[in-house]
Amino acid sequence: MSDKPTEGRIRIELAQFMYARNIDLQDLYRAIGADPAQCSEGALSHMAGIIDGIELASSRIRQHGVDDWAKS
Repeated sequence: MSDKPTEGRIRIELAQFMYARNIDLQDLYRAIGADPAQCSEGALSHMAGIIDGIELASSRIRQHGVDDWAKS
């Protein structure tokens, strides 16, 4: 059996995938039918934290490359 990846690792891999495929976050929302305006405050806050992490990782991947983004 393989180990299940952590939630953090899944978010990092999602950020890498989105960067590699040039997928905009708003396009992802539309594709999965998510409307931030309809979310509860708690859910929206949680999503915002996750999205901030994904955006930070994507930015660092653009600056330093996929292999070295976490080293700087």
